[in-house]
Amino acid sequence: MLELIGVAKNGRWILPLNEEHLYTQLLKDCEGKFVKGRFSKVGRNKTWKQCKTHFGLLLNAVIAEANERGTDTSEFLKLMVRDDLPTGVGLTKGFLHELLYALCPTYDEKGRRITLKTMTTDQAADWYERCQNLLSSRGYYVADPNPNWKTLKGE
Repeated sequence: MLELIGVAKNGRWILPLNEEHLYTQLLKDCEGKFVKGRFSKVGRNKTWKQCKTHFGLLLNAVIAEANERGTDTSEFLKLMVRDDLPTGVGLTKGFLHELLYALCPTYDEKGRRITLKTMTTDQAADWYERCQNLLSSRGYYVADPNPNWKTLKGE
């Protein structure tokens, strides 16, 4: 079985070039045989600004609270992962970014780990909620994203 994701445009199915080749090859291999196709609508992906806004809110809220508490990387890792790690490094966006993807992974239909850039809106909302739940269980509150993010200053 072959699963391909493309875009419906002007009554046609448009595939990326590499997938177009796979589709063509599959049809050649099945010449003269019965084949079954299945189409479904895939969840809408977010814009780059949505990703930045949501992840930025999450990162900034946690880092602000960590700074307020005087929490460094080692204390945060002890809280989130385990308590026998080295100490003394401040919490950064890059570190938190990678840690949250590791602690709250999201996978595509082929079992590969994905990031916000390739998540659907539903997957991103689920990931954000899982991050909120994980962080709140350790005493870090992160607000829900503002549904009016487009009208915020700077957008």
